[in-house]
Amino acid sequence: MKKDQLYAVVDIEATGASIGRDERMIQFACLLVRNGDIIQSFDTFVNPSRKVSRTIRDLTGITTQDLATAPYFEDIAHVIRHLLEDTIFVAHNVGFDFQFLNECLERAGLKPLSIPAVDTVELAQILYPSEDSYQLKELTASLGYKLEQAHNALSDAEATVFLLNKLDDKIRSLPLITIESLTDLSPSTTAETALFFRDALDDMLKNPCDLSDSLMIVGDMAIKKPISPTVQEQYRKQPVYPYNEEGKRSVLSHIGLDWRSGQSEMMNTLFNYLKKDTPNYTQLIEAAPGSGKTYGYLFPSYYLASKENKIIISTYTKILQKQLSADIIPVLNQKMPFSKAVAVAKSESHYLSLSAFYRKWKNTAATDTEAIFCMKILVWLTETTEGDLEEIGSGAHMAHAFWKDIRPSERLTPLPVFESYEFLHRRNRRLEESAIIIANHAYLLADWKKAQPIIQSGNVIIDEAHHLPDVIDQSATLSLRVSSLVKDLKQIGSIDKEDSILNQLDAAADSPVKDYQIRSLDSAAHILNEEWQEWSDSWIARIRQSDDYSDTVVEWKDHKIDLNALSVGMKKENKRVKATIDEMIYMGNQILELLESESEALSKEIKRLSSRLQLVIDRTQHLSEILTEMFFRQEKDSLTGIRFYSPSPWNTLTFYQYNHGSRELLHNRLHAVNHLVLTSSTLSVKGSTSYIQLALGLEQAEFSSFDSVFDYQKQGRLFVPDQQTAVGHLKRGAYASELAGQLENILKQTSENTLILFRSQETIQAVYQLLKNRPTLNRKTILAQNISGTPLKIAKQVKKAREVVVLGADSFWEGVDFPEDELKLVILTRLPFDSPDMPLVKHRHQLLSDQGMNPFVHDLLPRAVMKFKQGIGRLIRSVHDKGIWIVLDRRIIDSSYGSAFTDSLPEGLVLEEYPLDKIIDETRTFFRQTEGKD
Repeated sequence: MKKDQLYAVVDIEATGASIGRDERMIQFACLLVRNGDIIQSFDTFVNPSRKVSRTIRDLTGITTQDLATAPYFEDIAHVIRHLLEDTIFVAHNVGFDFQFLNECLERAGLKPLSIPAVDTVELAQILYPSEDSYQLKELTASLGYKLEQAHNALSDAEATVFLLNKLDDKIRSLPLITIESLTDLSPSTTAETALFFRDALDDMLKNPCDLSDSLMIVGDMAIKKPISPTVQEQYRKQPVYPYNEEGKRSVLSHIGLDWRSGQSEMMNTLFNYLKKDTPNYTQLIEAAPGSGKTYGYLFPSYYLASKENKIIISTYTKILQKQLSADIIPVLNQKMPFSKAVAVAKSESHYLSLSAFYRKWKNTAATDTEAIFCMKILVWLTETTEGDLEEIGSGAHMAHAFWKDIRPSERLTPLPVFESYEFLHRRNRRLEESAIIIANHAYLLADWKKAQPIIQSGNVIIDEAHHLPDVIDQSATLSLRVSSLVKDLKQIGSIDKEDSILNQLDAAADSPVKDYQIRSLDSAAHILNEEWQEWSDSWIARIRQSDDYSDTVVEWKDHKIDLNALSVGMKKENKRVKATIDEMIYMGNQILELLESESEALSKEIKRLSSRLQLVIDRTQHLSEILTEMFFRQEKDSLTGIRFYSPSPWNTLTFYQYNHGSRELLHNRLHAVNHLVLTSSTLSVKGSTSYIQLALGLEQAEFSSFDSVFDYQKQGRLFVPDQQTAVGHLKRGAYASELAGQLENILKQTSENTLILFRSQETIQAVYQLLKNRPTLNRKTILAQNISGTPLKIAKQVKKAREVVVLGADSFWEGVDFPEDELKLVILTRLPFDSPDMPLVKHRHQLLSDQGMNPFVHDLLPRAVMKFKQGIGRLIRSVHDKGIWIVLDRRIIDSSYGSAFTDSLPEGLVLEEYPLDKIIDETRTFFRQTEGKD
């Protein structure tokens, strides 16, 4: 901030958040700040002369009584305008506050303000690029400030003052070369936010300081110095693994862990297996929730891993991968008697290319939208050591083509100045030097599909291994999303479309591209756009004409494509659209070859257009290759299919092809691992691991299981309604109605947050509509998958609301994490069998049948039992958790296979059968008693 300048930090609450819709102010707060200190405060409620909606009352906490005696805006307008004169206006989302205030002033007959305005949202996005959220409460909490009354104007203004000072500190901590670059790009920022950068630069030029020892200047950019992976052994010889209880207690207590007998046995089992020279079997380890599985495999790995004898640990999701690398590994490296060099393995597409970014930055005008993105990255480069673009904060802008253009590409020639500092080069060096590599299943399998895999080791630990068969199938599946080509065609545009590649090439006076070449590419792109849409429409129409299609169900539609049964017309259409794609690629490459031949004479603008066109043509070439694989090279036992999300079929239309040969390749890679450990909380069914062995083609395996430390007998109860309330055999409409009635009876008499697990999107939607219309549930916040938002959005809403009911399927059985202690009741509506009508499931079952095996026994049942165990595991996550499960599917008792589910229950958890009314009474009593004990 400029010395002695007066800043007016303002926040406004209103009857609505829209500009130009006659909304009215209900609270105004302004804090005058000079040199970082608040010197004057002004805060008042404002009578809006109208009712305030319940939503706004709940959001702000401002009541009708608060506003009844408050002044009208017209009464204080002159005071506010006078207060703000000769200041710089600051707000968190200044686009709303400044414009809304000016609307109010003009309505009161006063001139609008013409003072400079600065936006702290945009400043935070640039100067704190790695934040998860830029909402005021979440952002300031991350920076160390507790905002007690969010959406109270005075509280929000105070938080914004805190943020403004933090932003000022942050910009002054940056190197001069970075601030100079930010200032050059700052004209792209909102209102007069550029002032913030110019004032900081002026001060830095007057008082320059030395570059931080942690930074270096490369190619006009300040970047974090690479950190070499090192192993710091505090022993003169290899540390001895502590087998016995006493030895383990000593080391574990230093880490901050309690000694658990089951965990200790797991550690010893894994250590003994990894010590064998050439074991002829795979080690399977089932560790129940609460048994300490993660440390169970990390602890012995630390004693055995080395640069020469690496251990690869693969997790199911990137989130789990991040938890290991960012949360657990640092603790072990700090607390263990010795440390290990650990590297994170992710695909090339995760990393920033310094060369690609440099070219993009230098060809970006200060007024371009992309200038803001460049500013974020220039700051981030002073912080990141890995260059993983996932570190950059969230936001809708991340879908912008800019973020694809700055990643590594096979066609990209690294600039010599950056070659040894490129983040991909650093990643590869870390992988070479490390003792332990943390990967995720998708990346590991993608790497194994390469002719020369980067990750080659004889020691692999697969965590959450029950997912591995499905991830292998996904990795063996090619995918083509129709909308990806549409986006690229929009970038190419046309001669008449402003800001498109063709428009700018045609308008450039110094372009060496011939007029006929531009018009040829224009024509090819136009024809392809029309044919691509017609081709896609014909596929959607084909699916909609199928017997089992229903527009009433909002879900992903998934259908097999029998390439041999396609009509002659459809086959011709496939060939025609492929030829049109190749024609456009040819035209594009002709232009690129010409530009490449005259690259030294090209202007900055033409180089930028050439780079954009190159990326689009490369992506289109890759799409053409996938199209060839899918429709013109069908292999034995492969499966081609099509899927789309019914509310927006054209935007989500995706073709896929499962390749049995790719699956076999990945199985062979897996079998070639010398020490292979598969661990999960759900690997067995009735003590047998035959499913996972069959699914992965493992001939020899040894199985060890370790019980949970949870006391399920005290911490939870599991119920199933008696025969009179069974709904399993009713028809679809009657089932949804009866199910909704059962759920209403449970929910209206309980206040605990509830997760209801389904197997059908159609049932979710039908039950959701019924429950939403039940007056007895008015106090509940009812959220449903694919209706209330994505699983991640729903999980966030659970944090903010009370008495939440979530209706979910698929990932909600295990993949979506809710806030700790926020879930008390889990209702399983049906046992989680896969739908046998799904193309990939049908295909899998056909392959089993061809081998003389029963698909139900060898696939459907074990997969359902394992998913059931995951659903049970959603509730009790610590020794303090308490909860209830209710299973509304009588098959768990009545069917011949029911014992497969009941035998999989944790020790101490007994299935209790009562009438539904008694179950509800028992549930209420249980929660009253547990709350009283707590």
